[in-house]
Amino acid sequence: MVSQIARYMTLTATVDHCAFAVQQIRALQPMERSFGVDRAWYELLVRPDSNCFIGSPGAFVDCLYRHRAPAATDIEVLDRAANWLADLPEPTRISVNVHPESLTATHFVESVSRHQYSLAGQGHSLCLELIEFGDCSDRRTLIDNAQLLRRRGVLIALDDFGSRLNCFDLCAAGIVDILKIDSTLISGLDRQPNQRAIVDCVSTLANGLDGYVVAEGIERSEELQVITEMGVAYAQGYYFHKPEIMEI
Repeated sequence: MVSQIARYMTLTATVDHCAFAVQQIRALQPMERSFGVDRAWYELLVRPDSNCFIGSPGAFVDCLYRHRAPAATDIEVLDRAANWLADLPEPTRISVNVHPESLTATHFVESVSRHQYSLAGQGHSLCLELIEFGDCSDRRTLIDNAQLLRRRGVLIALDDFGSRLNCFDLCAAGIVDILKIDSTLISGLDRQPNQRAIVDCVSTLANGLDGYVVAEGIERSEELQVITEMGVAYAQGYYFHKPEIMEI
């Protein structure tokens, strides 16, 4: 439920309305160093200020996107992420959730490119996680811009893969580096053969795309054991690292 303040104000992703947390993504398999297995990797998580919004983080982000063009919010979040990353002494990758529509906006693509160019000089890099529920009116431009950003060193991930409308057209277009398997398919994986079959299929798809899989929502050692045995490349969840609120 949106609070009275949030219902009538124009929300923006600023320090007045947001908190930011980071959660580590862990490498599970030995891989080539060019992908960055030797660097720290975090996902940036947007959290609502309880004085402005009562509800889940996902509902808060939905509210932000409803109030103005997605690219405006995504640029503000990206700026915060890049500034935080620039202050880190060791090479680090950060994943930022973005709306697919943002990749059709020229000023957003230019902002990502500018940050990637600056950060790459310090050994850092960006990954854009396209949110699963976000629709896009111009898929051709999205694909063209995603290819452009990938050539500039930005990774493209599909977030919450398997939770809603799977973007197989984006997979077929060759713009996807990472498939992030939704936590609903990971929870209890060791006890659910049907879930394991789906994860196996997603892993096969990622291999066919010359990409990687990140398993979200790992909370138990049994789940970790199964995905490791299945050859899943990366994982994140409370088992490794609880999100830390950061001054970003």
